[in-house]
Amino acid sequence: MDEKNHSNLNSVLKSWDSVEEAKKNLKLLGLPPHPDTIKSWDTYKIINFIKKFGNKESYLLDVGCNGSPILPYLRLLGFHNLYGCDVDLEIRQRRFVRRILNKVSNSNSQKILDDMLLNNDNFYNLTIQDLEKTNYDSEMFDFISSLSVIEHGVNINNYFLEMSRILKNGGYLLTSTDYWPEKIEIQSNVYQRPGGDVIFNKNEIENLVTTAKKHSLNLCEPIDYSFGEKVVHWKKTGKDYTFIFFCLQKST
Repeated sequence: MDEKNHSNLNSVLKSWDSVEEAKKNLKLLGLPPHPDTIKSWDTYKIINFIKKFGNKESYLLDVGCNGSPILPYLRLLGFHNLYGCDVDLEIRQRRFVRRILNKVSNSNSQKILDDMLLNNDNFYNLTIQDLEKTNYDSEMFDFISSLSVIEHGVNINNYFLEMSRILKNGGYLLTSTDYWPEKIEIQSNVYQRPGGDVIFNKNEIENLVTTAKKHSLNLCEPIDYSFGEKVVHWKKTGKDYTFIFFCLQKST
């Protein structure tokens, strides 16, 4: 893919101004900001990339989808082949869709969202399963999104191994996660997974990219590691940091 078409895609969230810009860009697409406003930054990156390089018949998977806006937003944009998985699919997903519904005034969008609320799980092909070992067919998906998921105790090697298996050759894995260039230690385990939660540092992200290459997943462009403010505050841990986003393409 021509690098100029997605320049500055792989980058670090540097300031709140970037969040505000993402909110405006989502609005231009007819979409509300993420209910957790700061997540509008990586949400827009994912949505905009799929909108540009996919088509309405593309097969799309959102891993760790519980509470994620990716599938509702893509459905509002006319995408049909939508799948989502998480280790838990509780009422939170329905509440999330209702929060979006309250912010959308377009009549067609309102109808779509009403349909989502009536039959949410089937509407998106949602299933309860571990992203490290899914039951999806090999080479099934054109795009896989992972919005703030891998920092919650995910085994990185298993993650890339499985994502590579279920991605089509040429398909894309879009990942965002917690980040700060220097190590920030935390004591948390939100999802009770082995290893607990982590804020990745630069060295860990570089090692992560090396692991991805072993599974035929390569960066779409180099990561711009330049950083600015600690834009994110995680109340539960009291830690301040930011986000990083990177796109990998499967090439065998």
